[in-house]
Amino acid sequence: MKEILFEESGLSTYNDADLWLKLALAEDETEKNKLIATILEPWNSGVDWPMSAFPEQLLKVYPDAKFILTMRSSAEAWYNSLTGSICKIESNNWSVSIVRKIPLFPFTRMKRVNIMMGAVVRSQLEGDNFVHMCDPAKMEATMKWYDDWNARIQRIVPKDQLLVFKTGEDGYEQLASYLGVAVPEKPYPSVNSTREVKFALVQIRLVALLVVAVWLFFLVTLVRGIHRLMNERDTVPRKGIKDN
Repeated sequence: MKEILFEESGLSTYNDADLWLKLALAEDETEKNKLIATILEPWNSGVDWPMSAFPEQLLKVYPDAKFILTMRSSAEAWYNSLTGSICKIESNNWSVSIVRKIPLFPFTRMKRVNIMMGAVVRSQLEGDNFVHMCDPAKMEATMKWYDDWNARIQRIVPKDQLLVFKTGEDGYEQLASYLGVAVPEKPYPSVNSTREVKFALVQIRLVALLVVAVWLFFLVTLVRGIHRLMNERDTVPRKGIKDN
């Protein structure tokens, strides 16, 4: 997801949001497989949605690939993380919608990515979206979806190609052993925490407020300018009219 928005690796992902959207809406399996192959052609690996939302297609296109399924200690722990991160963003639509209108990179991509992610989520939630998942009244159904998802991955991916990675317990040792690489010397990272999401939301709100402030400044300046011009016109003597 970060690459689609920010291109941190230096590779262009300008059209990726549109391709993932097309994949989410596609019904023909052959077309889905072709789209997966096209999108992922420049990459050797990937994580997170939208890619991880299509395990069957990934397994079909890359039959020898290694898969990693990250699992929380329980569905409840995962749900608490969801409500403390993604749901916080979904509930701040006013600031996010303003930021998406900024005509600068990467803000120009946010609207397209939002549309794409909505379609991807609906394709995996039988037409529902994050609003459904974040509804407290749907908590039990959402946690059941999480358990069903984990069972689905473990059912379709061959055991010798799947690592079940326990978040909060496992680390570099398990990953390195599974992937056949050396264990990194630096500490295992902790990213996308609830604290980081809250900080990101603060930044989004500040940017949105700045945009509103700038817009109001120009609006007030425009109105005052028009008012000044009208006053000047009213005070200019008309030609041909003289005082008695």
